[in-house]
Amino acid sequence: MKRIAITSKRHAKGNEKIFRSVYSYLIKVGKEVYVEKQIAEQIGLKEYKEYVRGKTGVDLILVMGGDGTILSVVQRLKKLNTRIFGINMGTLGFMSEIPPVQINKTLDKIFVGHFTVDERPMLRVEIERKGKIIKKYHALNEAVISQATLARLIHLRTRVNDRKLTTYEADGLIIATPTGSTAYSLSAGGPIVYPSMNAFIITPICANTFTQKPIVIPDSKQIEIVVETDYKRINLTIDGQESKALQYKDHIRITRDGSIQFVRLPNESFFSTLREKLNWGEK
Repeated sequence: MKRIAITSKRHAKGNEKIFRSVYSYLIKVGKEVYVEKQIAEQIGLKEYKEYVRGKTGVDLILVMGGDGTILSVVQRLKKLNTRIFGINMGTLGFMSEIPPVQINKTLDKIFVGHFTVDERPMLRVEIERKGKIIKKYHALNEAVISQATLARLIHLRTRVNDRKLTTYEADGLIIATPTGSTAYSLSAGGPIVYPSMNAFIITPICANTFTQKPIVIPDSKQIEIVVETDYKRINLTIDGQESKALQYKDHIRITRDGSIQFVRLPNESFFSTLREKLNWGEK
């Protein structure tokens, strides 16, 4: 690995010193280091090579921050064809592997090939309104349709590959990837799904009917959801980063759209992460 980009959540404060330290270390060990212009200006880098999405080819993107930072970077850079490695500057750090004190030692291992690669499926989300596609998104964790203000049930007619699933009467509906199965979907009662599985998790939020439970389907299917509730404040939220107001009879179509590659350390496993980060299965 020769060409490395470093990024973080824009406007994040308090990480400047560590960011500059990692930047200096990469230069010291002979790497070509690229930084987005806005972030370079924010942390006070005077001389740097600019990272431009879609134009700058790099071998690895280092994301400094927590899970929210990784999600924001995915949304900002959109479909990535480059491997990502997370440095945990947040709290939970489910997707970001290591704390700052281990950065240099860990990077040395990665640069000599001591790592594995996880393929994480992505969602493609389209909104159709009156026969026209008005918005397209990509999501790493989930797409959420929910009521925005009033505590009222919404009705969401849902089909899978043009076959009726059900009409959900709930506070909302979550369509999650396996990566997102440990996020909002889990809090709403959805199952934990192994990250590399080719699946969608459909999880209702506080369903009115006890029998409307979460369901896991192959991600080769297309999910179509029609808003059947006629009042204004219903939102589509993507990875907790972007939001769009929906209208009565809007169609939301969700399909799989490629994947993102995460660099992992060989001694780390999904199960150890569950135990350490979520205290899963521990007494």
